[in-house]
Amino acid sequence: VQLKSGYPTGWPRDYAATPLQSYLVADYLGIFLATVVLLLSGLVAVYSMRYMHRRNIGKFYALLLIMTAGVVGIGYARDLFTLYVLFEVMSVSSFILVAFEREEWEPIEAGVKYLVISTIGSLLALLAIAVVYTWTGHLDLTMLPLMLAERAGSPQMYAVLAMLLVGFGVKAAIVPMHTWLPDAHSAAPSGISAMLSGIIIEAGLIAMLKSLLGIGAVELGLGLGILALVTMFVGNLVALRQTDLKRMFAYSSVAQMGYIFLGVALALGYPATAAFSGMRGALYHILNHGIAKGGAFLCAGAFLWLLGTRDMRRLSGLGRRFPVVAICFIIFALALAGAPPFNGYFSKLLLVRAGADVGGWGLFLAVMLVLNSVISLFYYLGAVNTVIFGPVPEDTPRILKPLPFMIVLPIVVLGLLAVLLGVYPDLGLALVDPAAGQVMSMIHETLF
Repeated sequence: VQLKSGYPTGWPRDYAATPLQSYLVADYLGIFLATVVLLLSGLVAVYSMRYMHRRNIGKFYALLLIMTAGVVGIGYARDLFTLYVLFEVMSVSSFILVAFEREEWEPIEAGVKYLVISTIGSLLALLAIAVVYTWTGHLDLTMLPLMLAERAGSPQMYAVLAMLLVGFGVKAAIVPMHTWLPDAHSAAPSGISAMLSGIIIEAGLIAMLKSLLGIGAVELGLGLGILALVTMFVGNLVALRQTDLKRMFAYSSVAQMGYIFLGVALALGYPATAAFSGMRGALYHILNHGIAKGGAFLCAGAFLWLLGTRDMRRLSGLGRRFPVVAICFIIFALALAGAPPFNGYFSKLLLVRAGADVGGWGLFLAVMLVLNSVISLFYYLGAVNTVIFGPVPEDTPRILKPLPFMIVLPIVVLGLLAVLLGVYPDLGLALVDPAAGQVMSMIHETLF
């Protein structure tokens, strides 16, 4: 696909004789999202061959494929109707997968909570899309900015904007729409936890971004920056108090979404200086977070598979008995904290540089990102110190079953990727930069 001014060459802007049409276009943003989800879902599929052994494995893989297809479709969707439908395809399958361990009450409760809160968000997004359709008679994302230009700044437009922010922000776990996430991510099967934190919430953010660009709402820097700031602080401060390993990683995902949202806020709020650099940092952190957080949840799942608990106090010292997984666990923790030379460091550096390019408010946000990274280091290193170097509890069995190769292999692959993208960040930027350039051109076309 060749791009010109953010859209495929030859893309008709005056084609629509039929108001409702469905379009899937393989642009750079869609290719980026598809690459990340296919990488992670492929490794989760391998991991689950043993982790989900004899537990309705056929239904599990069918739902995993449906969820993956929904994420790919979100990236390729070029109209609000298709975007919403594929967003719901992803959502419905993820609801079921969260509650897949139906022998216990916790996953069912988490799945129902996830369903109720996400459904409210989806209804708000659907209402906003319906209002846009009544105004324009179209839902094409390439045509709506021109059609809605006269309504820019009106109270009705702000109401639509708020509904889209809340509707898709629920799935993206932006505070205060994040309350479903800790329960869902900790109770789901560990492979699904890796998918939820690694790419599903990011797909919600991409859906939000595409809808905002579609209605021409780009000058939102201050409001989105405040949301990003609150999200990262809430996620990190609550994660400090957790003793449940998966729940700690879940709250960490809230904070990581704050970092990503900060890049989006800079890009939309300061398009003249940070449209490219902000989106570059945000998209690269989506890739790096998917790798590191996906691997961290798979490690947590391996520990759970061995001892049947997520309590870090009972997992104390377990990592020393499985050195390969322990090394990968350390890599993921340091990458998520933003320590060099791992991949999370470079994407956070890009976000800090984007804030510095803006100056003033942007520089303040960049300093807050660095402060939050320091805060996160405390609970990441605390988890490493407990799970790997802590004393072994007396009630821990002396002989444990070996970890299956199919569980260890995806963890090692993600660990190697976290190191590789930290040492050679240009490998990731080759995928990220075209997508960031596309978003930048769409922002500039809307404004100028």
